[in-house]
Amino acid sequence: MDPKYAQMLEHIAKLQAEAEAFRLSQVAAVIARIREDIKTHGLTAQDLFGKAAGKATKGKVKTPAVPKYTDGAGNFWVGRGKRPKWLSDALAAGKKLEDYLFGSPAEAPAPAAKKAAAKSATKKTPAKKTAARKKVA
Repeated sequence: MDPKYAQMLEHIAKLQAEAEAFRLSQVAAVIARIREDIKTHGLTAQDLFGKAAGKATKGKVKTPAVPKYTDGAGNFWVGRGKRPKWLSDALAAGKKLEDYLFGSPAEAPAPAAKKAAAKSATKKTPAKKTAARKKVA
């Protein structure tokens, strides 16, 4: 294979990875903005999608993972599962994990804010207490 052709293929692969990482960051921003608007206006699924949204669905709906770490060269990791080789190698070379946070440190979600958001999203209403009643004879 011609070395110039191989370089072109490598460059294309790198650009595609960068484009996908950029697209995912844009999607994450749009989703965050939509969620904030839904929360602000108190909208429900039925408001957005009509009567069909009220039907129960089987199983859990998974949300796509958003990249949390990147090296700026098209590699990214969502922070779940085994660390990728590029990140493990960088950490072994003395770099810090915080150096690879996706975007600026101000854009990274604070752990406390993330936990509070998750807690409010999964807040359940308390179950009714039933008192044991004795039959009066």
